[in-house]
Amino acid sequence: MVNTVRRCLCLAVVLVLATPAVSDAKRKPPPPPPDAAGDCSFVVATSVPDYLVLASLDVGVRCATPKQSISVSAQLTRDGIPTPVLPAGAESRTCANATECFVGYDLFSLDNHPEPVTGDQVYCASGTGLVGGTVLGPGSACEDDARL
Repeated sequence: MVNTVRRCLCLAVVLVLATPAVSDAKRKPPPPPPDAAGDCSFVVATSVPDYLVLASLDVGVRCATPKQSISVSAQLTRDGIPTPVLPAGAESRTCANATECFVGYDLFSLDNHPEPVTGDQVYCASGTGLVGGTVLGPGSACEDDARL
């Protein structure tokens, strides 16, 4: 009888000591505050350096503080005609826990693949961004380098 009481008492002490640890382990951290777009800007930029292999058009969002989610949707045109880009779905991107998110177009490759395009093409990119339910943009930019 005494052994049974001791066992029950020991079991009760163990359960009491273990209960706070178990309840702490079950608590989830509070959710982070919703993203705000106040410190974010929408960017569409062209870069055509002397070394044409690096020519690009970039569409994206830049923020001063990290965001849970930044989404960017973009479209590329060549001489005013929408130009498909591989891989499929490359026109949109979502970045998590980031301060910036961009869709980039490699203009030199597009000008030479699958077949070289002769003459002077005008490549333009346009798009929008989304941060915390706020739409940024739209915006667009075109390259004007006669070498492409």
